[in-house]
Amino acid sequence: MNGIKIEGIEFFVPETTLSSLDLQKEFPSFQPKKVEEKIGIKQRHIASLDQTAVDLAYEAGERLLRRIDRSEVDFLLLCTQTPEYILPTSACILQDRLGLRQNIGALDFNLGCSGYVYGLSLAKGLIAAGVAESVLLITSDTYSKLIHEKDKGNRAIFGDGAAATYLKKNTSNYIHNFVLGTDG
Repeated sequence: MNGIKIEGIEFFVPETTLSSLDLQKEFPSFQPKKVEEKIGIKQRHIASLDQTAVDLAYEAGERLLRRIDRSEVDFLLLCTQTPEYILPTSACILQDRLGLRQNIGALDFNLGCSGYVYGLSLAKGLIAAGVAESVLLITSDTYSKLIHEKDKGNRAIFGDGAAATYLKKNTSNYIHNFVLGTDG
C-alpha cells in the first residue's frame, strides 16, 4: 500500500491581534465569555494592510523548510480563498519565493474550513498515484481583508494565518481513506 506520513507542520500568524475585549469596545453587546466558551476564541491575528495570503504562506513554508530539504519537494498545494491574484495561480508565485525546484507541480485550490482535510486527501492521491513522492501543503488566508468592519459575527470568529505541512511517501505508515461530502 502506498502510504504517506506527515513529516512536519509549521504555522505563521501576523503580529497584530484583535482580542475579544477589543471587539467588546467596538460592539458593547458582544459577549467575549460566550464566544470563548462556545468556540474557544480569545483573540484573532490580523494581517497588516500590505500582508497577503501568499506572504503568510511563505512565512509558514519557510519555517518548515528550515527543517526539510526543499529540493525533495515534488508538489506544492496551496489552499486559499484570498489569493493574491486571479492569474497566475498563487502556488506558482509561492514556488518561486520558496526557492523550490521548477520541475514540480503547483496548484491552488479554493476551500475554507474543510481545506486542510481536502489538502491531505489531494496529497495522499498525488503520492498514491505516483505523481509525487512528497507534497508541501500550505493553507493560508487573510479573511480580515474581506470582512466588513461592522460585521461583528464574522469578525468574532475569523482571523488570518497560514499552516504548512510536509507529507512524504511512507510504506509503514498511512493516512486512512477519506470520506468527503458536500451540501451546497
